[in-house]
Amino acid sequence: MKKLILTVLAAGMTTVSFSQKAFILSRQTKRGFLAASVGGSVPVGRFSSMSAADEQAGMAQHGLSLNASAGYKLIGSIGLMVRGEQHRNGLSTNAILGDIVRNDADVWVAQTGKYTITSVMAGPYIAVPMGLFSVDARLLAGRAQAILPATAQSGNFGNLSMGVETTGGTSMATSWGGGLTLRYRAGRSIAFHVNADYTHAQFEFTNLTTKVWDGNGRVQTNIVNATRPVGLVSVSGGLSLLFGNQHRPF
Repeated sequence: MKKLILTVLAAGMTTVSFSQKAFILSRQTKRGFLAASVGGSVPVGRFSSMSAADEQAGMAQHGLSLNASAGYKLIGSIGLMVRGEQHRNGLSTNAILGDIVRNDADVWVAQTGKYTITSVMAGPYIAVPMGLFSVDARLLAGRAQAILPATAQSGNFGNLSMGVETTGGTSMATSWGGGLTLRYRAGRSIAFHVNADYTHAQFEFTNLTTKVWDGNGRVQTNIVNATRPVGLVSVSGGLSLLFGNQHRPF
């Protein structure tokens, strides 16, 4: 009986010790993270302008944001990180038709694709722990690529049919931005997070071809350039994988 009691006590102490160790490890500050997120993309500034009178208006609509990031603390709460993000935003067909002067009886339609903005940026970040929560703040810079969608407009002026087609293009530019992450520690190495980020870049598209045609067979082709200042705000959420204990208690 005495041996049984000692065995039960030993097992209980082992369980308590294991639970304490698991509790401590689940709250150990981690040095690095890998994260993936998905959310919404909101154009801001001239990128969201629907003004046909503004040659740099982006006429971009709300869209989708995908991003992945990795970071590692180097000194205390300060570290370096890299972040890749892609935004996909529609181009408003109503705004495209806004610069066409027509009568009420004239019918015009427009077709287009989506902007695709892809950026890879790196920079410093600081992590502020608050129990199971933590807040990261970052400032980043890097390179971005933008794909400008082609557009096509067709309609009529009275009895004369007409159309305008403009090719799309690709441009590279320097990008910069910053953001915040609120992270909740759900386990030893797993966390859920919510991001809010801003990205800015200015793209120059050259040698775009605009073709104007009418129902009488006349065609006019011009080579044009376009400037697009891009400002994007993304709000996203996802999963983080934490690694690298900052302290080793065991």
